[in-house]
Amino acid sequence: MSGPETASTGAGPVARFITVSLARELGILLALSVLFPFMVHILPVPDDAQLGPRLLPIFYAPLLATLWGRLETAAAVALLAPVGNWALTGHPAGGGIVIMTVQLVAFVAALRGLLASAGAHCLLAVPAYVAGLAASALLAALAPGLIGGQPALAWAVHSAVIGLPGIAILILIGWLALRHYPPGAAAA
Repeated sequence: MSGPETASTGAGPVARFITVSLARELGILLALSVLFPFMVHILPVPDDAQLGPRLLPIFYAPLLATLWGRLETAAAVALLAPVGNWALTGHPAGGGIVIMTVQLVAFVAALRGLLASAGAHCLLAVPAYVAGLAASALLAALAPGLIGGQPALAWAVHSAVIGLPGIAILILIGWLALRHYPPGAAAA
């Protein structure tokens, strides 16, 4: 049912904000949005190595949510993943939550736009990631304290270079998702 329903008392229409299907989809993808970074953060690495910025695990669930899910699900995952990860792992810390939220929301919005205009392709994760990084760099330029006062452009370039393995993983996840479970496959 896409339209509002009538209340049993006859008082007027009642909007359905969430369905069981949407709640199940959102629950699974939010759990994955916390699970992927958690798994990366528990890997033993030297103290100076940060796998999160290298492997970009916080992007995996929003990527899947965007490729497979509804816009509402993808937006909710992008908005809630940084806070959920901070609550579980302590990462991202401080202003990183704001930067990461902006980056994920822009990533999802760009990916949705690219999917609508260009169709489904695993390489769309790359320009979507760049769009997210550009949005977060713009925010960082306006509020440099969010990135420790460093120059926004240098921070963005450094983030992109450090994140190259993660971008490759996003392409792989996109390819696997589109190959084995293309959008609309559940309806078929």
